[in-house]
Amino acid sequence: MLQTSDARYRTGTAALPHDSWRIVSAAALLATGALAAAVWIAAHVTASPAVHTGGLFIHLASLVVGFGGVLMADSFVLRWAAGRLGLAETLRAVGRLHVPIWLGLAGLVASGCVLEPNLASTMTRTKLALVLVLTLNGIQACALNRCLQARGESPLTPRLLAWGTATGLVSQLCWWGSTVIGFLNAQR
Repeated sequence: MLQTSDARYRTGTAALPHDSWRIVSAAALLATGALAAAVWIAAHVTASPAVHTGGLFIHLASLVVGFGGVLMADSFVLRWAAGRLGLAETLRAVGRLHVPIWLGLAGLVASGCVLEPNLASTMTRTKLALVLVLTLNGIQACALNRCLQARGESPLTPRLLAWGTATGLVSQLCWWGSTVIGFLNAQR
């Protein structure tokens, strides 16, 4: 467990204890299995028109909730970078957005099972790869948030700043990439 009294986390000489990385790894394996199961289900389900329409509505609503949460979180980070928010306040705000982001992502994956994706399409496979990377990035982003919260208002080390920047960039790339691919696939 992450202990806030451990000086290594306040000074930035260690990112997370080994047991936390084990939890992150276990969550990553579980998420990868869940995504593989969703792809298997999508390959074997034939949805009625009504189920397809309902799935499309849930898919779009989940996109609004999940991606909207990501954009909100990133806006708090940008306000922190501009000196308009303190780090602790930013981390609390971002931490509160984890639930809608994860609910949105889960809704996207679940509803995608009934949208009859063309799994032979390179674009669809690219989108699935982006969703996997997005999911794994989100899991480690939760670990990063805990690590940063343990530091309190201590200045960020270059390593933690690079970690946070990379996390945000990967998130944006995956959300926008999968959204654009979904839009293009809907045109076909």
